[in-house]
Amino acid sequence: MTLAGAVVMTTACTFGPSWEKPVMEVPAVFRGAGVGEGNMADLPWQDVLRDKNLQSLLTDVFNSNRNLEALKHNVEAARQYVIMARSPLFPTLGYAGTASNGVNTSGGTAVVDMGDAHTKSGMAGVSASWELDLWGKTRREVESAEASAEEVAEQLNNLRISLMRQVATGYLQLLMLDEQLRITRESMSSYRDTLNLFNDQFKEGVVDKLQVASAQAALAAAEAEAPALEMQIATLENSLSMLAGRAPGHIARSGSLKAYQNASRVAAGIPADVLSRRPDIRAKEQALRAANAEVGVAIASYFPSISLTATGGYAFPNLKRSVDGWGIGANLTGPLFQAGRLTANEAAKKEAFLAAKADYEQAVLNAMSEVASTLVQRQKLREVIARQEQAVAAYETTVSLAKERYKEGYSAYFEVLDNQLRLFPAQKQLANYRYQYAACIPTLYTQLGGGWKN
Repeated sequence: MTLAGAVVMTTACTFGPSWEKPVMEVPAVFRGAGVGEGNMADLPWQDVLRDKNLQSLLTDVFNSNRNLEALKHNVEAARQYVIMARSPLFPTLGYAGTASNGVNTSGGTAVVDMGDAHTKSGMAGVSASWELDLWGKTRREVESAEASAEEVAEQLNNLRISLMRQVATGYLQLLMLDEQLRITRESMSSYRDTLNLFNDQFKEGVVDKLQVASAQAALAAAEAEAPALEMQIATLENSLSMLAGRAPGHIARSGSLKAYQNASRVAAGIPADVLSRRPDIRAKEQALRAANAEVGVAIASYFPSISLTATGGYAFPNLKRSVDGWGIGANLTGPLFQAGRLTANEAAKKEAFLAAKADYEQAVLNAMSEVASTLVQRQKLREVIARQEQAVAAYETTVSLAKERYKEGYSAYFEVLDNQLRLFPAQKQLANYRYQYAACIPTLYTQLGGGWKN
């Protein structure tokens, strides 16, 4: 067998466990999932989030978000590290050269009689070296670098859908705050009219101070709530503007949360889809793959390194003549005594692999739990909203009847105020429930792993 053949045969050896995609048992269906086919994660995000103002906001986020931009550069840097890790698989070439100009004297006397004590000399040459990857250490390092690069790429995808969810739910929250502010302003107007009426009736002795104080308290509470809501709106608008790479300012929006109640039943697909779609799980899988390769690197470190070298060039003792030369050689280096460092390194890499495996499995369980919880939440919120709508309708009826009774002289206007104090909080709570229900759509879409491919 030739030396080259022996090298080829030997370099086929790779130490360490071969990578196998982890198998994680998942349920056949999601808890709380309805009967249906397909998976909403298959849809482009524009088909799921159809509000034009929201689409414009998300487009700016994807194009201008600084965190996304930074992570894109990290992805490219990780790809370059793969090239760096792969480079030892190939020979390296280098060159060297020297030149000198001086007088060959010692104490004023020529050291060597060259006829002329003034000499010029130099050297120029090239060298090549190649470390043989006999035990697969470099190939395992390449595998680790490739997995790490894929992990960063999946982190970028995960950031995309995380921003989508954050911005979409923030946009819907703005619609909720707008609705609550409208209700608060209506209540302020109603309480103000009631207070004016009670003040007039108090002067006439029709009502006592209790009714006046109750109206004053209701109006003051509503007046305090309005600027608090305006503050929340401005703060949320500034946050969404920042995510979109904009200066702080108004966020254009339209529509109402009630429209989301008529959304059709969502299709969640099967739980196994989540393992292949969700970028956070895919990132954990690549981290596990990198940790697996690092075990191989640690095992290969027990064995010696063998490198081949070759040199060639010219030497110029003086300008009148030159000498050419070449050489080849082999270097063998390996550990003899490391005071347990190599053994500890292998053990540490194996523990790191087990930790990465646990992280991956926990990510899968978290994903299953998130999707199931959102499906149940959406289902139950439909019931909650239906009951809250009934409560609001009943309160509206009591307010209307109280006004009729007051006009006909059957009751005091205080009865109207008492029912209004129940109506307006119920209306604001209904707006909050509608927001929670609407937010289930972008939440579930991203939890299923939708959005990052588009």
